[in-house]
Amino acid sequence: MFKHIYPLFERKRLLKKEMLENIRDFPRDIFYIFFQDYSDGILAGCDIKVKESYLFISAGILYHKRIPYMMSEPYKLPYQATGKTQYIKVHFLDEIGGLEQREALTQIYINDIPAQDKDELELGRFKLQEGARLRDQYTDFFDYATEFDTLIKLYVPYASPRQKTLCPEIVKRYAESLIQYTIQNPWDYAFCLTCMQENGAITYSAIKSYLDICLQQKQEEYSTKEIYDALVRLLYEAGGKPKEPRPMTEKNKKVLLF
Repeated sequence: MFKHIYPLFERKRLLKKEMLENIRDFPRDIFYIFFQDYSDGILAGCDIKVKESYLFISAGILYHKRIPYMMSEPYKLPYQATGKTQYIKVHFLDEIGGLEQREALTQIYINDIPAQDKDELELGRFKLQEGARLRDQYTDFFDYATEFDTLIKLYVPYASPRQKTLCPEIVKRYAESLIQYTIQNPWDYAFCLTCMQENGAITYSAIKSYLDICLQQKQEEYSTKEIYDALVRLLYEAGGKPKEPRPMTEKNKKVLLF
């Protein structure tokens, strides 16, 4: 049956063990009910900003093996140029038990080894060349795939019902770019409006349905990078492909004399 129980805090009234357990379990129970079928990934926050030689990871919530991991303060992480792909990762440690509480802790670090799905989660990656500056701002939707000297978010898993989804910032940037063109497909309008109205991540099922319809295919599963590649293709078809310089031919060569 459905029920609602809350303790009464009054003078000279003793709180029973059951009442204290209810206070402890109620918020966690609500969380589990809301996110019981969600995949591992970022639930909220965890945005990364670059400032000088440090990365600042904002407060946020990660979801891993049905456990919420919260970080209430920004985390400062040093980085350096190596010319190799560096992975920003969260490592989930084994749970520690004690007489008064149980702790599920993590470590945040950077190295050149991809995240292991079993006990790690990627927050981003970059390949910074010697003497270059790492950037976290993007000129357009296509810029999110820039390989060098750019914070890459294409592989970061965001929690979504049953399957991880792509970073919401990237999906919304796609919608903002697509809506600028003359589009005929009503699915494009519906998807763009959904993206612009949603505060958090766009669910994997919504993105997959949109891609399957627009690309006229039935792909069994999309990785976050495959989602991005498919969106790039659709934006190209809508007219968003950057103009490429024409190769110089003998006919249009000109000589400038000074």
